[in-house]
Amino acid sequence: MKWLNEKNADLYGFHGEYHDGISAVKYYNQKITDRRQKYPYQTDKDILQYENLIKSNGHCKIDNFFDEEQKNTLLDIKQAISDFVDNNENIKRRDDNMAFVNQPILNIPNLYKIVFNDNILKIVSSYFNCIPAITSIAVRKSFVTDAPAVSNQYFHRDYNSLVKLLKVIVYLNDVDENAGPFTYIQGSTTKMFDKWWNYHYLHDDILKNVYGEENIKYLTANFGDLLFADTRGFHKGLKPKNKERYAAHMCFMIHPELSGPGHQQESPVENWFKIKKEDYDSLDDWKKPVADFLIKV
Repeated sequence: MKWLNEKNADLYGFHGEYHDGISAVKYYNQKITDRRQKYPYQTDKDILQYENLIKSNGHCKIDNFFDEEQKNTLLDIKQAISDFVDNNENIKRRDDNMAFVNQPILNIPNLYKIVFNDNILKIVSSYFNCIPAITSIAVRKSFVTDAPAVSNQYFHRDYNSLVKLLKVIVYLNDVDENAGPFTYIQGSTTKMFDKWWNYHYLHDDILKNVYGEENIKYLTANFGDLLFADTRGFHKGLKPKNKERYAAHMCFMIHPELSGPGHQQESPVENWFKIKKEDYDSLDDWKKPVADFLIKV
């Protein structure tokens, strides 16, 4: 098997027949250069340990990240999700396995305070060595069900950025291996098999044979912990077996989300996520660039 590493442009690039790693890298380099020039940034040495873990493993967990006041906010967010699901209100998509809240930053009170948490933003900025922006957030309830796995419950890579992105994962309840933890193939951010772009969803056995079963990491966590993952690596949300899971997945990038055939184009502004203008206006000035790709309403 031919392996691709970070020195090979084919590690990056568009999906399927549109694959072009060199163009993807050029696009990313131009975007991050522009952003670094626009928003000066200085690394906080206190959080370098987390940046290094993400770079080496593709993921990182911080125990007891949230304080008691923040955990109370998270419990309110969980209750809002539960109410939306029970009343079938503000639901973007729903199937037998999951329900997703529509426009969560806009519709869930105080969720923006978690998205724009000081230490979260310091860590994601350290990872990019640049102030990135929030581009999307998936807030969901995952059900215990006998229905077959769907979409992101199979291993896949994210294509909404073609070189580098970072997801911040907040569990709103304790999640052990039976509650559907976020599951990651360690090493797949920096080491990928040739022609990976011809595949999207892959079964566990294929990736076990490619990366070794020891590199399948079930990222369990307690309520109040925080997870980071570069989801250009293979990952999935494991189906819950005996306990429903509430979670928010926040995506940070240095350009708008990519979409369309092969994910070659930036999503049009009208498809961006929304934030209340008064919530945006309440942010400290240094945080406002993180909302560059949100619509203020």
